[in-house]
Amino acid sequence: MGSATPFSLSLARTNLFIAIKLLNAFQSYGMENLVLCSGSRSGPLAIAAGGLAESFDLKLYTAVDERSASFMALGLSAATGKGVIVITTSGSAVGNLLPAAIEADRSCHPIIFITADRPERLKNCGANQSVNQEEFLLAVSRSVKSGPTLGIHKFTSQTLNELTSNVWALAHDFPGPVHLNLPIEEPLLASFEDQKSVWDGWVPDSFNYTQCSITASKLKEPQINSNFPQLDPYKPGILIIGPWRGALKDLNDFQETVKLWSELTGWPVFADPLSLAALNSDSCIKYWEHILSSGISIQEKNLQILRLGPMPSSRILENWLKNISSLQVLITEGDTRPLDPLKIAFQYSRGFVSWYKELLRINKFKTKMQSKLLTSSLKAINKDDQIIANWLGEEFLLDDDITEPSLAYWLPKLLPEEIPIMLSASSPIRDWITFSGCGGYGPRFFYGFRGASGIDGTLSLAMGLSFAKGRMILITGDLALLHDINGWLFSQIKPLSLIIILIDNCGGGIFKQIHNNQIYKGDFNELFIMPQHVNHLELASAYKITSRQVKNFNELKLALDWSLNLSEPVLLRVTTNSSSDSSLRKDISYRLKEYVNESKKNST
Repeated sequence: MGSATPFSLSLARTNLFIAIKLLNAFQSYGMENLVLCSGSRSGPLAIAAGGLAESFDLKLYTAVDERSASFMALGLSAATGKGVIVITTSGSAVGNLLPAAIEADRSCHPIIFITADRPERLKNCGANQSVNQEEFLLAVSRSVKSGPTLGIHKFTSQTLNELTSNVWALAHDFPGPVHLNLPIEEPLLASFEDQKSVWDGWVPDSFNYTQCSITASKLKEPQINSNFPQLDPYKPGILIIGPWRGALKDLNDFQETVKLWSELTGWPVFADPLSLAALNSDSCIKYWEHILSSGISIQEKNLQILRLGPMPSSRILENWLKNISSLQVLITEGDTRPLDPLKIAFQYSRGFVSWYKELLRINKFKTKMQSKLLTSSLKAINKDDQIIANWLGEEFLLDDDITEPSLAYWLPKLLPEEIPIMLSASSPIRDWITFSGCGGYGPRFFYGFRGASGIDGTLSLAMGLSFAKGRMILITGDLALLHDINGWLFSQIKPLSLIIILIDNCGGGIFKQIHNNQIYKGDFNELFIMPQHVNHLELASAYKITSRQVKNFNELKLALDWSLNLSEPVLLRVTTNSSSDSSLRKDISYRLKEYVNESKKNST
């Protein structure tokens, strides 16, 4: 015979009290945003969240889709740098959190998944909706923690505070996802009178009992290699800045150190649009990918390479770096996992600011670059960069039809600099590296979720960013948008101002760039492109989203001005042809290489 249900009306009241105390504790650490998914087992947490949102400074968002909810929360986390809580019920709901947890792990954003669960008596006995959910997120979480196995009513003041402080620290010390699984015993919902008594200050006697302390998990300290990786700032080198993967609170110091290093060395800077480098100097090379394709203007012998963060999404850069035989140093912001797919760099994981200070302490370098060699090398690369900029300016005219490369070239010039942009994975981020000339320089914030490089949650991520940042631009492909169409639902719960520029090429056009479009058996379109003949304007209308079709750049300029005067989500649909755009990219690369090489010959 199994143990009987410990049914007690007082349990429901205690469950609510603990739920309020738990969320209050996270608020005291800095939690401001909470995303709630509907469910029964999570009832006490839901009532607690609703009451705190009504009476205290808590921003509450509700969602019917756990997968979409977790990505929206990830957008909030990326924008604020603070942990966002996602609450779900038990069972398969927890499995829907995995895609966002994977991205949070790899892109290093703090997020706390709180999942309601059955108590121990209902586990492993065939009870409805009882699954091994405590293991679902284990592989990608900074840590998985659990409340008392008999139910949250067993929490004491001591154990609750120790657990919540530990969870918050784990999510922020090395930013990433933490899973907190909370068994909750029945009854789940307190009566109206009991709810009132809890909000009026009732405290269960058991809460102040002293119990054994929870053993706090400590993050491993970043490993320091015994040989500190030094570079000589007075010898030739290149600074490569990948997507920012540090804590948002550390970004200003990082940007300032990038500026100091640039002034010290005079090295050319190749930056990803997602780097957030905010560097504005002659060292910034706008079209570095085209320069690498055309033949770089600096001698590769003994060329030092300083890489900050993960690799930009450029195969051209990867192939070029493979042939650099001299020292390459890769610096990560506290991430001790191996982040060099080429397996040739010396990785230092304590952050760029720490590395720079230690280098100065050891060598006592002066603060300004003095080498004439570096100055001349930089001038040569800058000259090529300007040649390429001029050529692209003549290639992409506003009177021409819209293509994906020309869209990446013109959009940063047409949009106000103060408006942040989110670039979805797949083609948009690659085209912006190649054609936008942005490279993470200047004041604009770029967001992208290249940790796992999936198209999951694209719209929901942008919604979360917009809730936190205000006016936002999302640039996305049609499959990425369709994959997360439930993200539109967030526009119905709170006002936001998001402009979605949809590049509709009728399927996964990226595969025409990756593959040669020829297979021996089977249909390439069916297997890779997977065209979905969906009218996105009508689909948006079903969600009450304002939309427009854009045919050319003149219409795009008018549509952008119109959108910027609205305070609601807007969809601007641009249709392109993935086959002709794929050919155009190859043609531009070939003709530009010829042009640059010819220009060099004529100048000598």
